[in-house]
Amino acid sequence: MIRPAKIVATLALCAATAACSMGAGVKKDMSLIEGPAIVDIVTPFDDALACLKGKVNSSLTFAVGGIPDQTGTYQNNSEGTGKFVTQGAGDIVQSALFKTGVTLINRRDMGTSALEGQWGLIDLQRQIPATFVITGSINSLDFIPGGGAGVSIAGVGPNYRQNRVLVGLDLAVTHVPTGRIYGNVALRKQIFADEYNLFGTRLTGGNVVDIEAGTSRREAVNYALRQMLQLATFELLAQMMPPEKYEFCVDLLDEEVGSVTGIATTGEQLRDLNAKRREQYTALSSSGADAQIAPAAASAEPSAPETAAARPAAERTAAPAAVRTSPLAATLEDPAKGKTRAHLAREQQARELAEKAEAERRDRAEIEARAAAAKAAPACVGPRLDCVPRQQPQPVKAGAVNAAPEQTSPDLPEEAEAAANEGLSGEEIAG
Repeated sequence: MIRPAKIVATLALCAATAACSMGAGVKKDMSLIEGPAIVDIVTPFDDALACLKGKVNSSLTFAVGGIPDQTGTYQNNSEGTGKFVTQGAGDIVQSALFKTGVTLINRRDMGTSALEGQWGLIDLQRQIPATFVITGSINSLDFIPGGGAGVSIAGVGPNYRQNRVLVGLDLAVTHVPTGRIYGNVALRKQIFADEYNLFGTRLTGGNVVDIEAGTSRREAVNYALRQMLQLATFELLAQMMPPEKYEFCVDLLDEEVGSVTGIATTGEQLRDLNAKRREQYTALSSSGADAQIAPAAASAEPSAPETAAARPAAERTAAPAAVRTSPLAATLEDPAKGKTRAHLAREQQARELAEKAEAERRDRAEIEARAAAAKAAPACVGPRLDCVPRQQPQPVKAGAVNAAPEQTSPDLPEEAEAAANEGLSGEEIAG
């Protein structure tokens, strides 16, 4: 039986706790608890995104379209009901594009521009057109059944349980003037959650005492989605460039955090590039061995026909006898040069090997020159992603707000304007 004194002590403790939680009282503001400081959002993919800066043609403009949450999943907690995943995926992709240094234009919220255009404050025809737009959706959210285990000895013991959530998204980059899709990526991630508990039951003084303590962990769903969207943005831009341009940036990705290795992705492009390089290395290595054999074979042969006067006396006297007495020697001797036909065949083979080695050397020099030129990233012709700086549009002159503009489109290079009307070829984008 519980004594009245224990009941009074318990109620007094509860009242003191409530008073502390209410702070100074009703008429005064409660002091707010301050947690960790505000910091900018940094992810493991920031370095790879920043690595693309300067590698994308600034005359090509990028915009972000709709990237809605199509999972249709809600979550309930003590604070109410809300969507399980973020509703601002488009803004996250826009931030990722900004890190890459591309020419980024706003298509997320055009309300202000449209309103000022209706008021006649600006000329909407001077808006920069979008070359590419990124769209997609967060389209899958699956709760994977979890599992756990526990043990109890004399009423005391631990237990453990874990759960996982599988989230997936698809993004694509589209050429706005033609509607052609130039890149596509589908990513997934398992969100991990687990919990530990320690429980016990004891009989003390005729009373049953239950003790339980534990902790739970779960990955931040929306932070994980941010990383997925950043990796997808990097993948879409890289798919439109030659692998030589972005292979160094891929090395900045931590495979334990995220990577793309499937078909029709940068992973496949890099595998093809490495296979091609291995073939070239093998060919150059074999040609180098042939080049070493050729001089040795050439040096083993006489450099000029030996005359009878240049040979020792013993050979001068023995050679005519050999010709007269050996029918085989008579058939192999070339009287024009004084050499056997076997010697002539070996000399011809040595010359052919030397010519082949020289041709391989020229090819190798050409390959190295092209690789050096690609790394230097010189200005090039055509609206590719890695060249041609964009000219800025002319500012609006004072007093000419409502006047007709001199041009109906931004001052883009002729190649970019032609590409916007006719579409970009894969070679032009891939560089």
